[in-house]
Amino acid sequence: MGTPDKKPAAPVAPHPTEHGHRVAPPPKKSAGPAVVDGCLATECRTKSQRFGFCPEHYEQFKFGLIKKSGEAVPDYEKKFEHYQKFRLKQGKGAPKAA
Repeated sequence: MGTPDKKPAAPVAPHPTEHGHRVAPPPKKSAGPAVVDGCLATECRTKSQRFGFCPEHYEQFKFGLIKKSGEAVPDYEKKFEHYQKFRLKQGKGAPKAA
């Protein structure tokens, strides 16, 4: 038998790619948080209120018309037609294009 002074060896962690698990690379360091005062949507200069968007573009972001970066999504035209119908059904009137 072993001596009582020795502790059992610590369990060895599996290799990061074993069992289909991967370890994310460490985050890249930036100079600091980006401070955006205006809306992130393209060509909108309204003051941002929620998630970097003005109220109108925030609603479009929630509906899936624009990306988090403020760019239009690839299938914008199709989604915008659905968005227009949704707005008319809600009684909010016709929306402006982003």
